[in-house]
Amino acid sequence: MSSVVTLTKESHKNPTKFRINYQDVKDVLGPEEKARYSINENLPTIYTSSKVGIIGAGFAGIGSAIKTIVDLKIDDLTIFEKHDNFGGTWYANTYPGCASDIPALWYSFSYELTSNWSRVQPPQYEMEEYILRVTDKYKLKEKAKFETFIDKSVFNNDTGYWTLHGHYIKSGQKFEHKCKILLSCSGGLVVPNQLKAEGLENFKGNYIHSALWDHSVDFKGKKVVVVGNGCSANQVVPALLNDPQYNVKSIFQIARSKHYIMPPVPKVLFWLYRLLSFNYYTLLLVRFIVIFIAELRVPLYKGNGILAKVVRWINTKVSTHYMKKNSPKKYHDIIIPDYKIGCKRLIFDYKYVTALNDPRIDVTNHNIQKVVENGIILDNGEFVEADIIVACTGYDLNKSFRSTVETTEGYSVNGIWEKEGPSAYRTLMVKHMPNLFLIGGPNSATGHSSVVMAIENGIDYYLKVAKPVLEGKDKSVVVKPEVYDEWFSNIQKELQKCVFGTPFGGCVSWYASSGINPTAYAWTQMHYWYITHFPNYKDLIYKPEENKKLK
Repeated sequence: MSSVVTLTKESHKNPTKFRINYQDVKDVLGPEEKARYSINENLPTIYTSSKVGIIGAGFAGIGSAIKTIVDLKIDDLTIFEKHDNFGGTWYANTYPGCASDIPALWYSFSYELTSNWSRVQPPQYEMEEYILRVTDKYKLKEKAKFETFIDKSVFNNDTGYWTLHGHYIKSGQKFEHKCKILLSCSGGLVVPNQLKAEGLENFKGNYIHSALWDHSVDFKGKKVVVVGNGCSANQVVPALLNDPQYNVKSIFQIARSKHYIMPPVPKVLFWLYRLLSFNYYTLLLVRFIVIFIAELRVPLYKGNGILAKVVRWINTKVSTHYMKKNSPKKYHDIIIPDYKIGCKRLIFDYKYVTALNDPRIDVTNHNIQKVVENGIILDNGEFVEADIIVACTGYDLNKSFRSTVETTEGYSVNGIWEKEGPSAYRTLMVKHMPNLFLIGGPNSATGHSSVVMAIENGIDYYLKVAKPVLEGKDKSVVVKPEVYDEWFSNIQKELQKCVFGTPFGGCVSWYASSGINPTAYAWTQMHYWYITHFPNYKDLIYKPEENKKLK
């Protein structure tokens, strides 16, 4: 199965072919959420079925489909995707400078490695080209239903089947789809967290969220306000300044918080990659080197032992030295953090820190008091003229995780999570929810690793645990409620010892809210690999099919 992908680089010649239409993404992810409500009751309901139902066609959905076909030899599956093509965030997020924030050799499928990435962290359109090459190879398009919205998923505890109630976004026609196993692959960083500022509706210029980029807006010679200074702003700001396509007159950036920005990925990694790109196994070797180096950082995320302190001190020094050396002194107090490194996700700089030397940029940590017709007023009373406001304000995790998933016995994922907080046993299974697997679910992310590797780990767990159900030996599988509760308690307790948005870390972060961290994994990636590759079947309840039980 393992092979090497060689890209044609068509995406560099025609990047528009590899990104979503603005109006389509706005209808699906915009504040109006038109896609959610575009139901036409006058058309007849369509009824379909498959053994496996997959919601989402990003890396998680694609990987789940491939491994189901290849490893389980089951091609009776259906992928439901709200956009009109594969790619998920790599199809929807098309802002200037958008690129992989870690080496792409690690941010790709381990069994489909690429021999000719254009750089260590390739641009969005090149990532999308890779995704489409992989989906074409496995003929996944014939398994996908694009521009579909899943309104509700209901598990029938008597029959052991899920029914997905949804509708086609363009026509509004409703459908019902039955499946034995349901894989939720929708991801967390999906729904944009819109700028919340008084008077924004009165602004006469263009307002753009980085996740909903309108490429028809002309930036040349314009005065731009950028709100935020996280991962997306780190890519947007230098692109707006340096790309001839944009070439703005000025940028006024509101740094809402501070981030540890690491030096760019060393060029030697790309040289090594090019040198060893001649076959799959040498590429795999380079991938393992990247993983090994990244794992060396693990101690900085947890505890206060000698090793943790040393690794934390080294990385803090590297980051602060780089930021001080390459940015104007007047911004040091605004951009350099004083909390423990890793409390917010580390950013590998591309060109942001050096861009702060551009005379066209000004940075402040004052917040917006009010938006007016021709600009913004800061909380210190200063007026800043603006033609365009760009919100790099991240994603709404609560909305991204929002889905109506329930059973005929009266349980729902939302109900459980609203009462107790978002969680999933081993990041994959929710109590009282049989035959449901959350690929890339709660607590599957890290501050240093690759989400694609985490996705592959989760898929391998699903393949093992769901196999008896898909083979017809069992009717359903679900995690024991007490085991789910114990997992939730243990991982939250362990996360309090970590730096991820905790009092120990010393910062407020999107990792955590209301005292619960539903985002980060509390242990090493080796630990995550182990628990997903060696399921504890005693933690699970398998219900046999009725005819098997009678025998």
